[in-house]
Amino acid sequence: MGRFEELQEMLRQKRLGFRMDEVMTGTHRFEPGYGEPGERFMEYRVTWGPRNVGEFLNPLGGKFMYNELEGFVDIEGLCRNTPVLGSLELHYFTEAKIRYTFTFEADGTDYQYIGEKIDLRPWNLLRTHTTCHGTLFIESTGEIVSRSVTYFRWQTLPGFLASIRLG
Repeated sequence: MGRFEELQEMLRQKRLGFRMDEVMTGTHRFEPGYGEPGERFMEYRVTWGPRNVGEFLNPLGGKFMYNELEGFVDIEGLCRNTPVLGSLELHYFTEAKIRYTFTFEADGTDYQYIGEKIDLRPWNLLRTHTTCHGTLFIESTGEIVSRSVTYFRWQTLPGFLASIRLG
C-alpha cells in the first residue's frame, strides 16, 4: 500500500492524527522544605498531538483542542530523564492559554506538573507562546513543591517543525 492509500485508509477509519516533539527549558525554585534554595535547571522534552484530528477539531466533542503528551523531564534536585504522561490543552478561545499537565514518579513519590502559557493574544504570540509558568505538586496531597518558568527556545524551532508527523 502506498503512502496516499495509507492516508486514505487512516481517514476512512477516523484515526488520522499528528505528533510533534517540543522542548521547554528554563529554571525552577523549590518551595521551602522541598530542596535547595535558588534557581535550578528544569527541562521537559515531550511529544504531543491528537490521535484523531476530527475529534481535535470538533468543538462539540470532549477532545476539542486536546492532545495526549508523553516524554521526559529533568528537574535539578529532584529527577533526571524521568518519563512523564499527560496532556496539552489548547484553550485559545475560552481562556487564552495553553496548559501542559503531566505526572511522573521520582523517589517513590508521584508528582503532577501544570504549566501554562497565558494571555495568548494575536499581538503578543511571540512572547506568550514561548513562556510557560509552571507549578509542581505532590499528586496525592496537592502540596506545592516547586514553581518554574520554562521557555520554547527559538533555536529549537527547526527541530520542532521537522518533528511533525502523521500518526
